[in-house]
Amino acid sequence: MKRKGLILIAVLAVVLAAMQIVVIMGTAPAKNAKENVKVVKAPEQKEAMENELFKVEEYVAPKIDGTNVALKGTATDNGYTDVYPAANAIDGRRESASYWEGGTDGPSRITVKLKKEYNIHTIRIGLCPDTIWGPRTQTLSVKTSDDGKNWKDLVPEKDYDFDPKTGNEIVLKDFGTVKTQYVQVEITKNTGANAGQIAELEIYSNDK
Repeated sequence: MKRKGLILIAVLAVVLAAMQIVVIMGTAPAKNAKENVKVVKAPEQKEAMENELFKVEEYVAPKIDGTNVALKGTATDNGYTDVYPAANAIDGRRESASYWEGGTDGPSRITVKLKKEYNIHTIRIGLCPDTIWGPRTQTLSVKTSDDGKNWKDLVPEKDYDFDPKTGNEIVLKDFGTVKTQYVQVEITKNTGANAGQIAELEIYSNDK
């Protein structure tokens, strides 16, 4: 009987030792995990905050010297879509509903006859800057004429990207200064529509 009691005590001692090992093993990882936790203090926030990674730098259109002489001219085209004729491209507005869109048959051409001959130095072509007018590429060229019949190349045909992040506009000025009364833009491809599109065709001169 005494021997059985000793055996029972020995068994209990083994069980208690095993339980102590389990407890130690169970709490050790938790202690280590706590040591590996980095505490980050949240910034004091009194108003809505925007993550720096999501901020987009606001586009500022370049200031162009001179006057947009296209505003006092007249515009014609070789075809237009729906209710978007050439006159919309020189009305001083770039809202979504005020733009020119060429016809779908061949290249789209828009011609501006200036009030008189001007020495022009810069041309800005813009679409509506709203983000709903997503990025697109238009392949275009520019010509000039003294009489509206005989044309000279001013800007050779090239792909130009229009993106609302950069004002949905392009500025052409590498041609120097040219005296002319007629300016024609021809668009042969537009990745955003079936024909060429221009919300505003601005032609700048320093002439009085």
